[in-house]
Amino acid sequence: MKRVLAAVLALAVVAGGTLTGCGEKEKTGKKDEKMSAAFICANLGDKSFNDIAWEGFKKAETELGMDIKVVEYGAEKSKMEPALVDVAEKYDIVAFEGGEFTEILEKHYEEFPDTKFVGFDIDPTYQVKMPNYFAINYMQNQGDYLAGALAAKMSQTGVIGFVGGAEVVVINDFLLGYVEGAQHADANVKVATAYIGDFVNSPKAKELTQVQMTQGADVLHQVAGAAGLGLFEACAEKTGIWAIGVDADQREYFAESNQKVADVILTSMLKRNDIAIFNILKETAVGKAQYGTLKRWGVKEGVTVIVKNDFYRQNVPQETQAYIDELEGQIAAGEITMDTAYGMQQEQFISIRESVKP
Repeated sequence: MKRVLAAVLALAVVAGGTLTGCGEKEKTGKKDEKMSAAFICANLGDKSFNDIAWEGFKKAETELGMDIKVVEYGAEKSKMEPALVDVAEKYDIVAFEGGEFTEILEKHYEEFPDTKFVGFDIDPTYQVKMPNYFAINYMQNQGDYLAGALAAKMSQTGVIGFVGGAEVVVINDFLLGYVEGAQHADANVKVATAYIGDFVNSPKAKELTQVQMTQGADVLHQVAGAAGLGLFEACAEKTGIWAIGVDADQREYFAESNQKVADVILTSMLKRNDIAIFNILKETAVGKAQYGTLKRWGVKEGVTVIVKNDFYRQNVPQETQAYIDELEGQIAAGEITMDTAYGMQQEQFISIRESVKP
């Protein structure tokens, strides 16, 4: 029965006709000598989380000789399950983001015992029971602790901003780190917070950013995927404003296409999907990856850190740079800890968020 369901779901992918692939071969994966890996995501081109993850796959193609493919299911969540089943039939390793895919995998993993699955941004309390599943939790609250501390140090008004995509636990985890890092730098700091409601509505992100500017925010951080461009545009239209990006070095992404936007992005809080993905693909290829487990990676592993490029070094005072470096070392050593939204009661989270409201 499970095989019949898998076949039906795979046919649904073909019938839908909207999933796109890069580097697809006529028959890729299990029958080839080279190991193969597929990445399932909503879309590439976000200049953020998905794009940086795909860089890890491309590195595996170049350095490990893997066959790789990306499957983009778009905005229709109904395509997530057939996409997973389809690529699991053809590829040795299948990677994806989030708990929704994990729930789908729980229904199908036994159908594909020879396929390895990698999930990232997984709830740290998740108990892995699937022997062919490697779960990764990024401690983004650690990296955003550094971003918040930097924002508070760079602010001239004592008010900083945070624009998130959806009000979900992973975004709130960013926010908690951001708030607590800012308070470490300035006990009296205020943090304006807003949520777009999705990760694609750039005009709304711009509008919310402009509202926060009227509240005095002069350093603003976006954690909103592709929608974050709206925050950058708003910051670029006003003097004396800094922006902080997310997931990838977003200044680098815009340096050639939109210099005005690039020049307001002081730094970005990285979630080094590229490093994490490449490492797990490499370890899988040599048989060293510990499937059936969940790993938590953060500042210590160099996965959730802020960008310290030439632009950062030119625009952040040396004293502040030294302060951020010290904080980073303390977090890596376990000397500084911070709250996490995972497992936190909503009432407690709201209380923390409201306590720093301008």
